[in-house]
Amino acid sequence: MAHYRIADVFFQQNDYQSAANEFREALNGDLEPKWIEVWSEIHLGMIFDITGQRDRAVNEYNLAVRSKDNTQRAQEEAAKYLKKPYERKKSPEAEQ
Repeated sequence: MAHYRIADVFFQQNDYQSAANEFREALNGDLEPKWIEVWSEIHLGMIFDITGQRDRAVNEYNLAVRSKDNTQRAQEEAAKYLKKPYERKKSPEAEQ
């Protein structure tokens, strides 16, 4: 769980390499709670989409779908990004 939370902070800070490393560490852990697996896969897919690695992103989203875990609508999220690549929303500060 700690690796997942650290990864989420890195993701929010746009530090994608560090986030990806921590999401992988979360996947290598005990996967408790179970939702860590599906959401780590989805976030890795998002990182790959952001960094222009669509094939790798699709692979991660497919792994999320195969987990069959639908915690907080994870399956809908994975299916959405399989259809259309994830794009980071621009912050209001960035538009000024």
